[in-house]
Amino acid sequence: MRSHTESSERSAAEHAAQRTLQAALLLQEALALLRTESTLPVARTTNIPPDRLLRLPEVERLTGLSRSAIYEQMRRGIFPRSVKAGQRTAAWPESAVQSWIAQRMNGRTI
Repeated sequence: MRSHTESSERSAAEHAAQRTLQAALLLQEALALLRTESTLPVARTTNIPPDRLLRLPEVERLTGLSRSAIYEQMRRGIFPRSVKAGQRTAAWPESAVQSWIAQRMNGRTI
């Protein structure tokens, strides 16, 4: 029975060695792909995701402002203006809201 156990252990060790070798080969291939992709033109490797339109509840959540504060600041030209997303629907471009938030973060005093 000892020989069966030794054979089984040897088989498991060989299997582990094969998997390690496969993993090393895959890693080498991935690194080679990364090296070739880094030489591609910037326009092709830099994908700018399309802008999303955010509805009022999401804008309120992101900014911490109430509905009335958002519309008041829009009226005063402080907050980005909404766009018509439908007949009775207003939405804000996510990039404009994120930019507004970033401006507030950059102007804060710590």
